[in-house]
Amino acid sequence: MLELYTWGTTNGRRPIIMMEEAGLPYKIIPVDIQNGANKTPHHLAISPLGKIPALVDTDGPGGQKVTLFESTAILLYLAEKSGKFYGSTPAKRADVQKWFIFNVANILPTFAIMRQHKELEEVAVKFLDVLETQLSRNDFLAGDYSIADMTPITRLVQFADHEWMKTRPNVARWINKVSTRPAVKKALEMKIG
Repeated sequence: MLELYTWGTTNGRRPIIMMEEAGLPYKIIPVDIQNGANKTPHHLAISPLGKIPALVDTDGPGGQKVTLFESTAILLYLAEKSGKFYGSTPAKRADVQKWFIFNVANILPTFAIMRQHKELEEVAVKFLDVLETQLSRNDFLAGDYSIADMTPITRLVQFADHEWMKTRPNVARWINKVSTRPAVKKALEMKIG
């Protein structure tokens, strides 16, 4: 059984999207970060920095219990565990990996920080231009739908109606296409805690 310790944040929803998309059975254990539930000894034993999400797989490889924290590490683990959304060939896997890392290294931190720092708008627009070019050639970032698409959607869906999207129709189309997938929609609308 997969046990996801999470809260209703953008990071906290990413593993839900993956588990829903892959059809993996899971249980959500709400961790109220506003009331310090992420600082309890139990949670710190799973996630040393007290971050959410954290995942416990009671039936990991070889029947071993596996504990993970960081949403991106969880997505990689779930992609490998399920054999889905991680590229069906080595070449496709490399494509997924580069777009996954691009999102983790660029999109996620930029859009997170942007809420407080308007000067990063130029950088964010540059990243959106990179996505626009890639999505002009493919429906999804790595060709087929993958974890590379799941990673930024929880952050970018918040900007779907932003004026930037008016000049980036491929990004807007992609956000709409990914965010309306049943698993993504369920994760984005799910009440946690």
